[in-house]
Formats: sequence, C-alpha cells, structure tokens
Amino acid sequence: MATKIKIGADELILWLRKNNKAKNVTNQTLGLKILNLIEKDLMIGTKIIDDQKSLWGNSFDDEKGLGLPKTAAQYEIDSSMLKELYGTLNKW
Repeated sequence: MATKIKIGADELILWLRKNNKAKNVTNQTLGLKILNLIEKDLMIGTKIIDDQKSLWGNSFDDEKGLGLPKTAAQYEIDSSMLKELYGTLNKW
C-alpha cells in the first residue's frame, strides 16, 4: 500500500523556480496548472486545503528574488507517484 503525503503547490513552484522552469509564468497560472496536473492529468491526488500560508514568508522571497507565492493549495498525493510528478514538472 502506497503512503499518502501532503505537498503544497508552493513547494512545487519553488522547485520550478529553482530549476529555471516556467519562467515568466505567474504563480496563479502555475497553481492552476499544478491543480490540473495532480487531479486531472496524472490523477495522483486531491486538493485538501485552499490558500494555506506559505512557510518561507516575505524575507525568503525577497532575498532570492524567486517571486514565490504567499499562499498556496495543499494536496494529498500517493508518494509512489513523486517521480512521475517531478518528471512532468521538469518538462515545463
């Protein structure tokens, strides 16, 4: 039986920004794409919380200049699907 984990759209957006993916794409657009990816395209999880406050706060965002979201949806996904999730994000 696969383990369910919680992951936030903010974590996925951070990964995208750190890896120079999805340049010049707004956080709102990325959030919608992530929702569709998780719930519809890959069907690996469901949204469990809307607009949870991001943990890094303003200082991290300003310091790194990554333009990270202040709030983001949270998802519960099957941990065995992380490779497929990040593999798809890597193509963005």
